[in-house]
Amino acid sequence: MPSDESKPRKVRGRPPRLSRALVVATAVELVREDGLRTLSMRSLAERLGVTPMAVYKHVANRDELALWVVEEIFATLLLPEDRLEPLAWLRELARRVRALGLANRGVMDFLLEEGPIVGATLVILDRTVRKLHDAGVPWEEAGALHNTFFSWLAGAVRRQEQWDSRSEEAPPLFQRFFAAAATLPPGEYPGIAHTLPHMQATSIEAEFEASLSFMLEGIQRRIDARLAGVRRGRLTRKA
Repeated sequence: MPSDESKPRKVRGRPPRLSRALVVATAVELVREDGLRTLSMRSLAERLGVTPMAVYKHVANRDELALWVVEEIFATLLLPEDRLEPLAWLRELARRVRALGLANRGVMDFLLEEGPIVGATLVILDRTVRKLHDAGVPWEEAGALHNTFFSWLAGAVRRQEQWDSRSEEAPPLFQRFFAAAATLPPGEYPGIAHTLPHMQATSIEAEFEASLSFMLEGIQRRIDARLAGVRRGRLTRKA
């Protein structure tokens, strides 16, 4: 990525001088308001009060603009303290990434499609893999666990984005599903009969936390299995 440019100082009586820093900062504002999917060079130029051609002098195209925007957004993410144990570290990281994704709709879609290709997200990848490896997970498996964990997280954020964008006139979430499930004979569908009341009572936040716990429990089992294998190997060598 090119080097950052300092933000321009405002001059009374005329608009600030256009720069890449101003272009990116304004694009981030638009993403926070309307999401990354709707961001365009034209809408950005309108917000800046310039022609699209003036924007192209600082950003090559919409794809490069998206890279800069995602970099700028994730650069604000504060990683959890390194002293935390791996599972506690991952839990806190997931909560922070989720909050960032929900505040900037569309960035998680970008990462699902492109991968962690900007500097700030590559840092997250590196720190996560190192954290898992330090806990006893081989490098290859640590990378796979990272990919699985963050694919789930991005999907969870994307799903909530769709829920949050629903109009006030839209029917309650899953109303049709709950109505259809309630018509099934309990004797033929005991699984649905037993779980439906719990599904209806679960909030979005509670569902996210439960899913996060399921993911972390699976990772903990992988860590425990690796450590148990190391201990068995040591005992075998001693014998």
